[in-house]
Amino acid sequence: MTLPSITNLLLGKQFIGIEHFTLNNEDRVALLLVEKRKEGLVIAKKDRVTYNGKIAEKWDPKLPFFIIINTNQVIQKEVSGSDPSDEKLLHKAFPNTNWEDFYFEIWRLKTKSIIAITRKSYLNEIILNYENQKIAIAGISLGICSIVEIINYTEETELLTNCQTVSMLEQNQIISFVSQESAIAYNINDLQIENRQLLAFSGILRLIMNATLNTGSIIFYSEELYDRYNQKEFFSKGIKIMVGILLAILVINFLFFSHYYKLAQETSETLLVNKSSIEDVTKIKQRILVKEEKVKNIIGKAVSQSSLIINEIANKVPSSILLTELTFNPLEKKVKLDEPILAQEKTITISGTTIANEAFTNWVEAIEKLSWVDKVLITHFGKNEANETAFSIKLTLK
Repeated sequence: MTLPSITNLLLGKQFIGIEHFTLNNEDRVALLLVEKRKEGLVIAKKDRVTYNGKIAEKWDPKLPFFIIINTNQVIQKEVSGSDPSDEKLLHKAFPNTNWEDFYFEIWRLKTKSIIAITRKSYLNEIILNYENQKIAIAGISLGICSIVEIINYTEETELLTNCQTVSMLEQNQIISFVSQESAIAYNINDLQIENRQLLAFSGILRLIMNATLNTGSIIFYSEELYDRYNQKEFFSKGIKIMVGILLAILVINFLFFSHYYKLAQETSETLLVNKSSIEDVTKIKQRILVKEEKVKNIIGKAVSQSSLIINEIANKVPSSILLTELTFNPLEKKVKLDEPILAQEKTITISGTTIANEAFTNWVEAIEKLSWVDKVLITHFGKNEANETAFSIKLTLK
């Protein structure tokens, strides 16, 4: 299972696309809410209303918004050719224009290019209006240029927006302006999208993929808005996560304190109850001390034996071998609470590196001939990450 990226966590699973357009000399907006689910993208809410400068409260301002400006304040022009240079195409379409005052976006086809421009002052006023409503814009596009994001997902040769007809056949005129009131549904990769929300959906798709083939100053500005939104969400969600972690730590500390306080009370009560049996406890302690002394003697003998064995192994190690680990009676498995500790009796595991394979072989054969060795098993031999010849062997004692 792949973990979600930080960007996906910041953007979330819901996205809002808004197209500003002009129809019959009236400014309107088409809104679309899309949710990302396991089965794919799903349309959760849509609307088309007259724009009065305010977005209805039913549209969550905390979600990422992608805006398409497609009003009569956006000029769109077709020019022949698809030169990779923005400057050449702009000069061909709008010569002698001061581009410090305009944003532009270019959609390149095979033989034509669509150029959409609008004044910076007009667009900045729209963005400021959204910011005053506490709505964060995560992306922006001009005219019909965002439709490039969906043309590979449909077989239609002609697409209608709210106020344009867009032809996919380059021998025709690409953009034709119409007064479109009726709703037409298109199949976009098995998702039914009405023409009223077609550009809004295209913007959402660009936001999710965070990529586009279009170029222009509006693309750079859109990337700034995208980064600004992610930074804002990072700090906002980061603070919430830190507060949540702090509260969780406090709750855990309280639970631990309550648990151990209860244990302390129970221990105190047990001591009071058993106070009359102190003499019996003392006798038990004495017997335990005697047994511990016997165990220490046994362990002392085992340690002495293990020291002799280890010394004998170490004396036979050639200079071409470097030992990194030697374990006497290694554990069968990791130590876990409420489970017995099991060790591999009469076993020694050795790990290290060698620079001479023949010396390693001779050393293993020499160990096999030791009187206290039953058998030697090579469990690993090969190159490690540092390109050294690493090995591991297992000795079974008699």
